[in-house]
Parts: sequence; structure tokens; C-alpha cells
Amino acid sequence: MNTQSQLIYCGWLLVLLSPLTLVACYGDLSRSRLTAQAEHNLDAITKHAMVQATELVDSVVDDLLVLDSQNPIILSYLSNFEAFLATGENHTKEALQSFYNIVGVYLDADVAEKTSSIEIQLIAMCLQRTGFDRWKRTIQMRSTQLLKSFSKKLKKYMDTLDPEERLGLELRWKRVISRGGQRKLEKLRDFVTWLAR
Repeated sequence: MNTQSQLIYCGWLLVLLSPLTLVACYGDLSRSRLTAQAEHNLDAITKHAMVQATELVDSVVDDLLVLDSQNPIILSYLSNFEAFLATGENHTKEALQSFYNIVGVYLDADVAEKTSSIEIQLIAMCLQRTGFDRWKRTIQMRSTQLLKSFSKKLKKYMDTLDPEERLGLELRWKRVISRGGQRKLEKLRDFVTWLAR
């Protein structure tokens, strides 16, 4: 009789605990699906950005070669651009970061007007002529769209969390969507990597 009552007790315990396991599994599946979609979209944006960046750099290199300048600043940019082109079909976040490292000073729209350096103005002109401003707007627009879409899905996911987990996630998410500092795309990529763990 004692063994039978223990079996009944264990059976009821399993029945009562199984919904909690299902809820936990659903939350993990939901998070996994959310991060997988975000990673796919980030990779698509990165690939598109790299294809366009490669075309831009190719045109700028042609312009700089036509100049045939011996100026060390121009030669340095030429060398950096050619090294970037040598990466070939490498459409990864590291390659995109390499592009940002080269053109970082030109992300500010008014850089040519703010400097007295003729070399900086010349590179800015070459970039502008090849569609760099359009490239920046496209990346910014696609990043903003992805942030909005991800934010809606993240809020649905956060509704499944307990208040303590939700608060931690909300605080971290606010740092991603805040203005200034690091690029939005990279901030979102870091957040998605963190969330996937």
C-alpha cells in the first residue's frame, strides 16, 4: 500500500510539474526563433552593405589611381582601400567593420566642410561622387526597420518572462536603441548574440 501511494504521489507531481516544463521550453524556443531570425536579417543587411561598399571602394580606388598622387595621406587611403578590396567576397561583419574603420571620419555628412585638409576633402568628394551618402542612408534605413521589427517581437517575448528577467532585458534593450555612440547595427548584433546565450 505504501508503494502504491508513493506512485500515485509521484504521478500527481509529474502531472502538476509538466506544464511548467512546457512553458519553459516554449520560452526557450521563442527566444531561439527570435534570435535566429534577427541573425539572419543582420547577415542579409551586412551582405548587402558589403556588396555596395565593395562597389564604392572600387570606384574610389579608380579615382585615386587616376590622380596618380604621391601624397602620403592619399597613398595611405589607397593602400587601405586596396587591402579592403583584397578581402574579395568576404561579406562578414568583420569585413564591414574594416570598411567602417577606413571611412569612419566620413560618416559625418559635413566632414569636408569642417576640415582644412585638402586630402580629406578630396577623399570625401570621391566617396560622395560614388554614392557614399546613398549607401549610408540605405544602411541606416534598413537598420532602423530591423530594429523596429525586432523590438515588436522582443516585446512579445518579454511578455512571457517573469518581472525580474523582463527588467534586466528591458534595461539592456534601452541601451541598444539609445542614440549616439556605436552604430545601431553593431549594437543590435551584440544584443542578439547576448540574448542567444
